[in-house]
Amino acid sequence: MNTTDEFLKAWLDLQPIPEPEIEYRFYYDDTGRITTCSQTNHQEHGEYLVVTEYEYKHYYQYYIENTKLKIIDINTGYRVQLKKSDSGYKVVKNHAGIILADNEKYENVEYYDNN
Repeated sequence: MNTTDEFLKAWLDLQPIPEPEIEYRFYYDDTGRITTCSQTNHQEHGEYLVVTEYEYKHYYQYYIENTKLKIIDINTGYRVQLKKSDSGYKVVKNHAGIILADNEKYENVEYYDNN
């Protein structure tokens, strides 16, 4: 048997390596804080919750309460709903996100005020 034949025989004898089975897990502590995320080679101890791939990728948005996944309420603080007005915040017309200072001159403006 030559080298080529040996190589072909070895190649045909190779078994495909199975894909690892993925299970997304959040491990958490007594306070519900996520301490570890894993998808393969899971640790053998600790409380965990099986989650979706989306939840796994966005782990920073969650905590665990009573063995249930909860979204962290990220309150950005003070919120104001505005409406078009004749006075109030001066903005570039059709671009309400561009607020103009009182001393700024601009041709097309509109105003928004607290609702």
